[in-house]
Amino acid sequence: MAGQEDQELAAAVGLEVSQVVELPRPRTPDAEEAARMYAVLTVTVRRPGTAKAPGAATVRDPAAGADDAVGVAGAGGPRLAEVLLIDHSSSMVMPPSRLAAARAAAVSALARIPDGSLFALVAGGDRTAMIYPRRPGLAVAHPESRAAAEAALHDCTPGGGTAMGTWLERARQLFRELPAPDAGGYVRHALLLTDGKNEPGYETRAELHERVERCARAFACDVVGIGDAWETDELLLIARTLGGRTRAVADLTRLPDELASLTGSAADRDVTGLRLRLYHRAGARPHSFEQVHPTRVALGPDRVDLSGVGTGAGGPVHEYDLGPCGEETRAYLLCVGVPYDPAQLGKELLLTEVELDTDGPPPDSLRLPPPQPVLMRWTDDADLYSRLDPQVAHYRHEEELHRTFEEACAELKHGRHAAAETLLGTAWRLAVETGDTAMQDHLRRLVRVRDTARGTVELRDRITKFDVEAARIQSSTTVLPGGLR
Repeated sequence: MAGQEDQELAAAVGLEVSQVVELPRPRTPDAEEAARMYAVLTVTVRRPGTAKAPGAATVRDPAAGADDAVGVAGAGGPRLAEVLLIDHSSSMVMPPSRLAAARAAAVSALARIPDGSLFALVAGGDRTAMIYPRRPGLAVAHPESRAAAEAALHDCTPGGGTAMGTWLERARQLFRELPAPDAGGYVRHALLLTDGKNEPGYETRAELHERVERCARAFACDVVGIGDAWETDELLLIARTLGGRTRAVADLTRLPDELASLTGSAADRDVTGLRLRLYHRAGARPHSFEQVHPTRVALGPDRVDLSGVGTGAGGPVHEYDLGPCGEETRAYLLCVGVPYDPAQLGKELLLTEVELDTDGPPPDSLRLPPPQPVLMRWTDDADLYSRLDPQVAHYRHEEELHRTFEEACAELKHGRHAAAETLLGTAWRLAVETGDTAMQDHLRRLVRVRDTARGTVELRDRITKFDVEAARIQSSTTVLPGGLR
């Protein structure tokens, strides 16, 4: 039963809307702006098995001879193209164990790049240098090329300063010639490891911003900080703009596993071309749309269709590229305002229709869900409109946790310990309410908890910079509401 087997092995994409549909009837015309509907849109990708169609493609391996070509054992879907950006600035040899750990981690990451994928190793400083292959390009992953890359790592000498925007530009150049994922090409992923921050003499903050923005949508990038000299805002800027995650690693013995895990996750993201489309009704006022899990990122639409607005037939249509997905869950918080019409009191109305689609015809290996409605109903019943949807409440608490912790860090920086202690107590209470155990672990390094229910805490006598900044990074990551996976 080949057809049945293919169906069982297909990736299934799910779409759910969680909301309370009631909105309070505005009492005055000026109150209309307060009528905002919040809804959580949850997208899941589940894959009971893996079905790879036979086939082969031929690409040139820059590490091979000029007239040699390497055949890639083909899969029907896109494969991974990975660029490892490894800090080789002067600070990486202070102490020498830092560079040794970075090299060991790069080797672990190489081992998770599947055969037939493409990869490159780049040394980052105030300028970049190709570690492997030696000349600019991407090598095909196989046992011989991995061994050659490992040897090349130990031949590379650190030196110079730090300009991470130039590292990202090199990755963008390496990815430039690859076919798009939805054309049977490669999923582009970079992994950036650093122990420091940008130095203005080599790259200003404005230049970093400009280069990061130029790389947006060209590839995804995860960022790992080691040591304690990196700048949290720089790492978060890179990861958020480039759709990746940020990690802070204190124990260098854990670094190889961390890089291997991030690379393995990138290799699993072979569901591509997914688009989330929001059809807003006529008169709707979209206020915000943001990813709230696994990380918080404000999103702007990749495409906007206003043709319905111009004709009066409908509202704006906003479309968002979801980027490559693996087996995962992503959640988005939508906020839409709507003008009040007395004739609609008590009626359930469609506010926004949410649709998952693909760039082209969906492949046979992908099952898409039906569209889902975001509804609304004007009411005078306070018992109805005062309810808060559990998922909406969860992510708004996560937002409050992040904001509160950032305020606490600012108070700590200025030596206002009493104010910081109060804010950290609130952050602890919110971390418990949301079930964010990872954030609780980070907070325990900063405070001693006296009363969990009241959020009463006491600052520890010694708080390290690393523990504060690692907690800032953790607070940018969210957990799913209880019961969801």
